[in-house]
Amino acid sequence: MFSIRSLLLIVAVSLVFSMNVSGQFSADNVTVAETNYASGTPNDVVFCFPEGAAMTVQYDYSGTNVSYNWFQHNVTDNTWDNPLSVSGSQLSVNVQGGYRVVVEDDLGDVVADERCWVYNSQAIVNVESEITFDDCFGVELAASADTVPLIFYDPADGTFGGVNYNLSFEWSTRPLTDETHTGKSVSFDAPFEDVAFVGTVSDRFGNALESTVDYTAIAVSAVFETDLKKDTVLNERHSEAQGSAPIEIKFRDTSRGAVNAWEWTFGNSGRSIEPNPLFVFSEAGTDSVFLKVVNRDSGCESLSEPFIVNVWESELEVPNVFTPNGDGINDEFRVAYKSIKNFEMVVFNRWGRKVYEGNDPARGWDGKVGGKMGAPGVYFYYIRGEGYNENEVHKAEGPVHLIRGK
Repeated sequence: MFSIRSLLLIVAVSLVFSMNVSGQFSADNVTVAETNYASGTPNDVVFCFPEGAAMTVQYDYSGTNVSYNWFQHNVTDNTWDNPLSVSGSQLSVNVQGGYRVVVEDDLGDVVADERCWVYNSQAIVNVESEITFDDCFGVELAASADTVPLIFYDPADGTFGGVNYNLSFEWSTRPLTDETHTGKSVSFDAPFEDVAFVGTVSDRFGNALESTVDYTAIAVSAVFETDLKKDTVLNERHSEAQGSAPIEIKFRDTSRGAVNAWEWTFGNSGRSIEPNPLFVFSEAGTDSVFLKVVNRDSGCESLSEPFIVNVWESELEVPNVFTPNGDGINDEFRVAYKSIKNFEMVVFNRWGRKVYEGNDPARGWDGKVGGKMGAPGVYFYYIRGEGYNENEVHKAEGPVHLIRGK
């Protein structure tokens, strides 16, 4: 037989087991959050439905033969015993706020007693963006936003708190660029064109609201292109030109921003304040070309990367043989030269008769005398060339062999 003590122990164990049978709140199409009661009271679940949506919550209890009693929180005195005429596990909420469900078994014992908070008014309001600082190099911005409060009250002492919206701030520009940032305060590189900075604030509930602030660009960036007017000039990666004088280059400004003043520096060779100057490099040596652009209204300025121009010193070399046979190789008696400004070449036969005269170093004698091919043998030349620098004079005279190759 069981003693009274054993019977009481069995009843106590049964009660503990009964109270441990648990339930759970649920809802469809919601964002689930949680309170953060300051008193240390266990937190309750928060259901945030889409703004203006109907609100229905469900309490799913695992036991059978139970009844549900629903109560509404009273903000005035922080009580949870205002009964609702609702039976069943589902509650359609008309007024957002706190709700309590008490579940009893068929013996009238309480097997679950839980609370939840329900809202559908969450919204972001009053988003503002502002420029807090700007100069020739960057723009600093800040954004702020208000939210519709979602207030809950601590069951222990009635102190109130609010559901955290977990706001995030995203920044971009319009027109859209590659530069984007996150955070309430951000810094952008100074744009070269007028833009609108767009601050978009979003929350955990799927709401988003943006604010724009227009910005008039003040920064400039010096950039230019080159057009080399002589085919023989070498131009590597558009950053260097080298060759025989004269090197004639058309410079074209492609700078960014509101540029209204230009200053070109062509090394030691000269300067210009035109936007797109044409310049001739004739002195031997290396010049570094820079473009400085200015926005006089803002005071912003920029200096370009250098463009290198290397003018070769004058040279003149004369061959001693040529083979005018029409094979395209060494068919003319022609000099090799660099940076020759004035040129004169005269060719004589062995009896002193002039058979050719020219003043273009790029052209030569094709071996013809009076329209017919000259006889093979030795001819004599006199050549004089002047470079672009002072006292650059090249003279050469001597024999050249005309060979009638096969």
